Amino acid sequence: MTKITDIINIQITRETRAVSRASFSIPCFIASHTAFTERAREYTDLTAVAEDFATTSKVYKAASQYFGQQVVPQRIVVGRRQINEVTGTPTVANSTAYSITINGTAYTYTSDANATALEICAGLDTAVGAAAGITFTDNADGTFEVAPTVSGTAMSVVASANIALVNTAASETWADTITAVRAASDKWYYVSTDDHTDAGIQAVATVIQAVDKLYGFSSSEAAILTNATTDIFSVLKGLTYDHSFGLYSANADTQFPECAWIGSQAQAVPGSNTWSFKNLVGVTPDTISDTQTTYAKDKYVATYETIGGISATTRSQTCGAEYIDVMVGVSWTRSRMQEGIWFVLVNSAKVPYIQAGISQIETQVRKVIAEGIRNGLYASTPAPVITVPDAATVDANLRATRTLDALEFEVRLAGAIEKVFVRGKVSV
Repeated sequence: MTKITDIINIQITRETRAVSRASFSIPCFIASHTAFTERAREYTDLTAVAEDFATTSKVYKAASQYFGQQVVPQRIVVGRRQINEVTGTPTVANSTAYSITINGTAYTYTSDANATALEICAGLDTAVGAAAGITFTDNADGTFEVAPTVSGTAMSVVASANIALVNTAASETWADTITAVRAASDKWYYVSTDDHTDAGIQAVATVIQAVDKLYGFSSSEAAILTNATTDIFSVLKGLTYDHSFGLYSANADTQFPECAWIGSQAQAVPGSNTWSFKNLVGVTPDTISDTQTTYAKDKYVATYETIGGISATTRSQTCGAEYIDVMVGVSWTRSRMQEGIWFVLVNSAKVPYIQAGISQIETQVRKVIAEGIRNGLYASTPAPVITVPDAATVDANLRATRTLDALEFEVRLAGAIEKVFVRGKVSV
């Protein structure tokens, strides 16, 4: 029997493959810890963070700032900086269970009726035994050490509340740490760390300057608000690092105000907000003198002060002088254009090197600019100018290599008003 498909055969190719979109609302906090072995783990609320980190830890304090604002991230990423050794000290108690979990395996020792720290450490040493990949050392002084057999190997160490764990200082460079975290999870756009030392801040800033992300930090260094030229803000200003921004805060090391700032602003649509004059929940405002304010402005230092009865951030520039919202907007524009053009290329059998094909690429550029105008990132007047090459006059070498060049656009930023001068005259 003759079927209709013998006469009319229709095959439909689906040109609908989705392209991943960069997120500008996910922050990452990287810390030296042994809570888990993977390089990065996502959390959607503070309760989940508390399952892995003590409430006294820097990670928990930072997370409480991200999740403690009026508008909060849907998720955060916690990254891990490699720790190669952990020292444990038990709190001595008779007939008490002591537990240490290493790489997911729990080891327990119960002290006798005449407990000593030496006995407890020896008992845990016996319990751990020859665990694969781990070296457990009883120091014979009431403490013990846990380390990976091969230095640099991932290791998680968690202990019961009656054992105090102290991590040795990380020897891994920040460049290696960030590379490893990005390899595990690169969804995030903003990054902050548990390291507020000048050396640590500069090291992270140097790495982030080379990638399309932003680094937020804070410091309580007194020299920042003086005419000093060697403080971290002066150094980063001299390097014109426009991918880094920071605040002075007397409580930097305990309140992590940068995380509150990022948490409160990262959810805004790029272009719709500035980072100045923002209230930060859980951050104590500082009292800054006029002289200190002058130095802070000169070094592009943000501060958190009480102004007109309201606590708010002042200034929102990066260490390279550009405004934070502009940096976010430019990153958003670049990513959305790349994503749109890639969607066309990957879902088309062919984008021909004729004017119609060039128009397909032009459409994606126009779409992003139009969305940027709607978001408040770009101004609608003067109208954006988009220059498109004529396919017939494109250099033959470019056509031969299938490279489209000279598609350009110019658009004015909408900007923002952050300072007002009003002059008037009254008379009788």
